[in-house]
Amino acid sequence: MGKVEGQGESWHGHVTAVTVAPEYRRQQLAKKLMNLLEDISDNIDKAYFVDLFVRASNAPAIKMYEKEDS
Repeated sequence: MGKVEGQGESWHGHVTAVTVAPEYRRQQLAKKLMNLLEDISDNIDKAYFVDLFVRASNAPAIKMYEKEDS
């Protein structure tokens, strides 16, 4: 679930939750959802950035998002 929020230069996309059922994991669905939210935030909502908080214990998610930045 995502949304846009803020004002001025703080106008941004925000990810509230990304959840994929166990039987559909390892198919890059979370990555596709994040890319879609980023595209919508950028091209439609004209957001300055997208933020996402991930639990420190969620190593697979951290690894996925770190790869995305490289």
